[in-house]
Amino acid sequence: MVSRRLTLIGCLLAALTVAFGVAVPLHAAPVKNTLVLVTQKTSALTELSVRELKRLYTAEPVTGPDGTALIPLNHAVRSPARVAFDQLVLKMSPDVVGRFWIDRKIRGQTSAPKVVPSLDLLRKVIAALPGTVTYLNANDVTPDLKILNIDGKGPTDPDYPLHFE
Repeated sequence: MVSRRLTLIGCLLAALTVAFGVAVPLHAAPVKNTLVLVTQKTSALTELSVRELKRLYTAEPVTGPDGTALIPLNHAVRSPARVAFDQLVLKMSPDVVGRFWIDRKIRGQTSAPKVVPSLDLLRKVIAALPGTVTYLNANDVTPDLKILNIDGKGPTDPDYPLHFE
């Protein structure tokens, strides 16, 4: 089932590259130094814990409230959002994350979350595919995406776990 979804993601990635339209930011004023977790607007998912988020992005299965397996999508390696996410959630530097996935591959375990090459394409894939989840800079969120709480906290809460320097 998951491999069929990943195949679907690949097909949609290709199809969405020719999609038209410019994304309109959700926030009027930029929100600096905050990542938000997003999913499809119609998803029943409303929140994840940092623990579930770490499990999801280290290839452990995590399901939504309706039992759907969640599919994490990643930014490009060493992109600012990815580096911040890996440090905040996985507690790893880019080099350590790379070694983590090489070790898993050598052991024949599941591979890393799929990387989507551009921000616009990433937003379109998340908006179109049920069960997909990603993180974005807060000022990159568009109205067709749903922001998820993390450990019961929203991005405007002072102790929100995805604030970074």
